[in-house]
Amino acid sequence: MAHDLSTITKALKEHIQNEVLLRDTPLSTDEDLFAAGFDSMSLTRVMVFVEEQFGIQIPDSELVIDELSTVDKIAKFVHGYRSK
Repeated sequence: MAHDLSTITKALKEHIQNEVLLRDTPLSTDEDLFAAGFDSMSLTRVMVFVEEQFGIQIPDSELVIDELSTVDKIAKFVHGYRSK
């Protein structure tokens, strides 16, 4: 099943806002997640979601926190990884 960038972004935004950060206020896709309370455990939870939702396995060695600090960055990473 193909997932375009907008579909990945929407799924990530909803999951991070509702399941990880547990907040009622809307999450911007370019908001710094770590400034919003995200931590390494949060990133782990999101990667488990990504692997289950999109059917990919991402080695920990490929996770660079600076490159995964916003919903947009995570979505682009996942979209690019799916293209490999």
